[in-house]
Amino acid sequence: MNIWLRRVLVGVALLAWLAGLVWAYWRFEGRYIKAFERPVFFQAEQVAPPFAPGQVQVVHVWQSNCPCSAGHEAYVEEMTRRFAEQGVRFARSGQYPTSGMPAGLSNLPYWPIPQAWSGWPGAPSIAIWAADGSLAYVGPYSDGAHCSADSSFVEPVVQALLAGRKVTITRQDAVACLCDLPALESSADVETGSRKSDP
Repeated sequence: MNIWLRRVLVGVALLAWLAGLVWAYWRFEGRYIKAFERPVFFQAEQVAPPFAPGQVQVVHVWQSNCPCSAGHEAYVEEMTRRFAEQGVRFARSGQYPTSGMPAGLSNLPYWPIPQAWSGWPGAPSIAIWAADGSLAYVGPYSDGAHCSADSSFVEPVVQALLAGRKVTITRQDAVACLCDLPALESSADVETGSRKSDP
């Protein structure tokens, strides 16, 4: 085989490899990140928290099969453990079945999104109540597809509430990686009483 033919074959192979990389990146970017990272408006009416007032309360609104959740799992588990040690009570919402859910979230009591919040923008997101039962924060964990203690919107809110300061962020525009929530739970879940957490 002469050198010219060898160079042509190597060039074709490199072009095919490069085209494959570009296609794979475009497919991932287009199918997962771009489709889910969008501008949203969070607006929530005051509703009763999942537990009786007396402690700061947090509800994780979660959807396991959402690509956006993968960027939040480690932070959510660590943050939940850390703030629970400081007396914060946690519940979960959004996805009812625990399959595919991180252990720390699947062990939390389930709290259905109230009818007043039927237009909830998506998951992963969060709702936080002050110890007196007033709604303090609704919105995303952070402004991107990944969350950490440094980029979290949640950390300063919970810390302020634990310090006794008032926070009211119940309406906000955000750009966040969110997936649509599943359809409302089946009536069988309602009838068995498995939807509501115990106070």
